[in-house]
Amino acid sequence: MPGIPLEVQKIFNEIFQASQDGDIVDIATPYTFTGTPTATRNLNVSAPTAANIAAVLATLLQDLQKGGTTRTT
Repeated sequence: MPGIPLEVQKIFNEIFQASQDGDIVDIATPYTFTGTPTATRNLNVSAPTAANIAAVLATLLQDLQKGGTTRTT
């Protein structure tokens, strides 16, 4: 990168390499579920319950395993 100090280039290179380390699907794949979680993307922060938090977490992990909320597999 011409005109950019070497220290800054090293930082950009480190960020680039870190982004190549793992795919979000690969990170989420090892997680498994017992039972069938109820899909929800609504976290009740004013009166949270363990069931609500577990459902949101399960939904997030399932979304990550699919590669996003709009993908089916």
